[in-house]
Amino acid sequence: MKYNGDANKPDTKSSVQPKSRRTRMWRRSCQCGFGKKRDSNLEFPLKTKCAIPFLLSAIYLSACGGVTPIPMTTKTSTPSVAVSTNIPSPGNTPTLFPDRWVTSTPETIFGYPTPLIPVELDSFAPNIPVGQSDISTHDLYIGKYVVRKWCKEDEIIKEFCSITISSLGEKQVEIWGGPIYLGAETGTDLTGRGYPNIVVISGIGNAAGEVVVWVFEAGSTLKEILRTGSRREIKFVDLNNDKSLEFTGEARIWSQFSDCQILNFPFVYEYNAASGYVNKTSKYNQGILAAIIQRGLDSLISYEAENPNAEVPLCNVYDLVSAYLVSGQTEKAWDILDKNYSAETAAEYKAGFQKDFSAYIP
Repeated sequence: MKYNGDANKPDTKSSVQPKSRRTRMWRRSCQCGFGKKRDSNLEFPLKTKCAIPFLLSAIYLSACGGVTPIPMTTKTSTPSVAVSTNIPSPGNTPTLFPDRWVTSTPETIFGYPTPLIPVELDSFAPNIPVGQSDISTHDLYIGKYVVRKWCKEDEIIKEFCSITISSLGEKQVEIWGGPIYLGAETGTDLTGRGYPNIVVISGIGNAAGEVVVWVFEAGSTLKEILRTGSRREIKFVDLNNDKSLEFTGEARIWSQFSDCQILNFPFVYEYNAASGYVNKTSKYNQGILAAIIQRGLDSLISYEAENPNAEVPLCNVYDLVSAYLVSGQTEKAWDILDKNYSAETAAEYKAGFQKDFSAYIP
């Protein structure tokens, strides 16, 4: 160590030892690319100067949300949905709410015809247009058939409607009435043949509460198996335990050849595979018809006793002759007419009775 005149004061220039080549290169690399010559008087410690770039990088990553990993695509299997039509098995006992083949949407599906407006053969209010109305749904599908309801678009006659039964390749069936509706048994198997049935009930616009009942078998082809008039309650019930339901109703006959009418009497139709429902009132209603017969005989005897020389008015024997005919006792019915009227008058009356009771004489 050198001294320049003052033995106690060191020489500051000569006291600093020269740096090695390795130390100079290391410190130069820590300038981190600033490219400026260091001022030895402002030099920061080595560790602090090298930590600054790392600190800035950490702040940048934190502000940008860090590093987000790339999501991996996960293969998800798409479940297959099995589409099937729920067709209920026909039952032998009708219910108030039978199972029905119903498809609410779409309105027209593959295999069924598009809506076809019915044509009125005997036009009522022809200037009033017809529009489709709802039954239980807009379209009711039963087997291969679709049932629709159409009504007059007028508030006064809106009850005058038509029910149509349609299927591809078959002529549309159209039934008009006011009111007209489907029977609760529609969609059930009434006959035990394994096919659903369609029951249509149409009012005929009179105050007696009379209706016309249609029953169709909705098999490979649409088959009408019953059409008859009735009033008040109509029922389908198995009266003989053969798994085929009989149709019961109540009739009031308005004579077409006289001013007489018979009192209400019950009737029964039984299903026959060859010809559909046939009248079998005499088989099931002997007890009720027997009461009408006895009442008619008592009335005839009483009138003859009070009027021994007078001709018996037709209305006095109308119920009696009618009950004989409906119960299958045709000979007794004609005998009443032959005994009380001339041959010509008796023949005229016989023809009239046959016309009045054509649907009920077995």
